Amino acid sequence: MSDVTSHYGSGGIVERILAAVPGDNAGSLTAKQLYPFDQLHGRELIATQDHASRLALSASDRVLDIGSGIGGPARFLADTYGCSVDGVDLTPAFVEASRQLTELCGLGDTVHFHEANATRLPFADNTFDAAICFYVGMNIADKAAVIGQALRVLKPKARLIWTEAVLAGGEPHFPLPWAVSPAASHLVDRETLEALFASAGFRVDAVIDETGDHVELALKRANSGIVPSPAQQQANEIVLGAEFVQRRKNYISSLSEGKLASLAVIVCKPA
Repeated sequence: MSDVTSHYGSGGIVERILAAVPGDNAGSLTAKQLYPFDQLHGRELIATQDHASRLALSASDRVLDIGSGIGGPARFLADTYGCSVDGVDLTPAFVEASRQLTELCGLGDTVHFHEANATRLPFADNTFDAAICFYVGMNIADKAAVIGQALRVLKPKARLIWTEAVLAGGEPHFPLPWAVSPAASHLVDRETLEALFASAGFRVDAVIDETGDHVELALKRANSGIVPSPAQQQANEIVLGAEFVQRRKNYISSLSEGKLASLAVIVCKPA
């Protein structure tokens, strides 16, 4: 697990992001102002909105975010639906940044972050009404353990939405956003991933291939002529690594060439 924390861990995350947010936001920061910088997964805010809509959340729900990063999706869920959210992440710098940003947005009473290993979730059985896990699986060697823990802490009939890049045909181009080399990457194919959920006891309701959506969005941005400001680019790099731009290009190339696919797996804990 030290490879994961060293890959993502970095100081100054909050300061960089706050510097990138337009305007003078002293004492008036909102969750929405952070969305360009804190949705650190494939298709970013668009994907968060799409997947959240599939959970049909209410204000009384308690949601688990596995691999919560710097807290963007968790804050989105709480701000949009009024639900409470617990995020878990292995990287101390992410957990600390999540807490600071959430307090600044006034969501500290409903969103809480825990430094924890997802193979040993620090929650009781049947605690959560729903769960998300966005683009974390590529860093997880023991996916079966994490999926089993998710099943344990979810209530009966609760849904989990899990997004992950999977092998589709050939070796992808490294470095990628989640790993410098294959040694730090734990990719599986679609059939293996589906089987892991079924073996754990989940009912697999849908597997959505989002590869085309990722590639289309990347091409649209590349052809738009819109260049990120130095501050915004700096915020992305401090969170995802100094080579973020190249890593992202390699990811899109791997998707375009059919070496990787991007999937959203929607599963349910049986009653």
